[in-house]
Amino acid sequence: MVLRILNNALTKFKYFYTYYELSRALIPLIILILVSIAMSPRYFLNPVNIKVVLMQITPLTLIATGEMLIILMGSIDLSPGSAQAATAMIAAILTRTTNNLLLAILVAVALGTLIGVINGVLVSKLRIYSFVATLASLVIWRSFVIIVSGGKLIYGLTQYSVFTQDFGTYIPIGFVLTVFIVILIYVLLTKTVIGRYLYGIGSNEDAVRLAGVRADFVKFLAFTIAGTLYGLGGVMLIAMGGFAVDPWSARGNELNAIASCVLGGIMLTGGSGHPLGGLLGASMLTILTNILVLLGVTEIAVQQTVVGIVLIGAATALTRGLRYVK
Repeated sequence: MVLRILNNALTKFKYFYTYYELSRALIPLIILILVSIAMSPRYFLNPVNIKVVLMQITPLTLIATGEMLIILMGSIDLSPGSAQAATAMIAAILTRTTNNLLLAILVAVALGTLIGVINGVLVSKLRIYSFVATLASLVIWRSFVIIVSGGKLIYGLTQYSVFTQDFGTYIPIGFVLTVFIVILIYVLLTKTVIGRYLYGIGSNEDAVRLAGVRADFVKFLAFTIAGTLYGLGGVMLIAMGGFAVDPWSARGNELNAIASCVLGGIMLTGGSGHPLGGLLGASMLTILTNILVLLGVTEIAVQQTVVGIVLIGAATALTRGLRYVK
């Protein structure tokens, strides 16, 4: 009787993991949470630590979701980190000079959108490989941050504390807003023709073009939306990062965004992946780093090594069975 129940449970588990894209990220996330609880229940389940984790997840989720849109098309975007830093720096400067939080946020989001538009034009209109176009964007916008900041740290941006308020729930408002945005992206990818075209481009762009779809416009739109998300990520970077920003803020976050997509089950070959993959992947990456810190592993080199090993494992699971990998 017991064996029959276990066998049925195992069969259902295999079915869920095989036929539901969400399982690629959801099951590993649940396992990671359970392992973290087992290894450090006292500290990991502490409400303050949970709030810290949610705060760290917030800005990463936004740029990872933007990156996801690009990867689903079979392209790559190396600019999220620099774009996030540029928008954060502009928001910080405007906040200090005008003391107008709303204006600073709007300008930051507008700048992020502009960055996305430029990337979209380079890729869809000028036919530059996304890797090359966004690599140039990475360098240019990081230089922009250094120039406009004068190489100085801007701190004391306490106006952004509005996004860290939790009203006793230990769930920051910024995280709630981010989840809402992720839901909007989910609707875009699953309920609109733009979403279907975007997946189609990643699977077979030639077939999409032969069907009469304006693939270049879809690419342009995806990069533009991604840029907007990077701008929002820049705002949340200030809010969740101690109300400060410096010329090297978000350095390497482009890699964290891509890593989050991989952990979230987004195929780097394009055309496959659940719309919630960015959120789930960012959660896994953040929780993994958090539990290492709680266990006393504070050296960045060791943390990155562990993350790298986990990424290799995730990538192996994703590409298993594929004949070719781009």
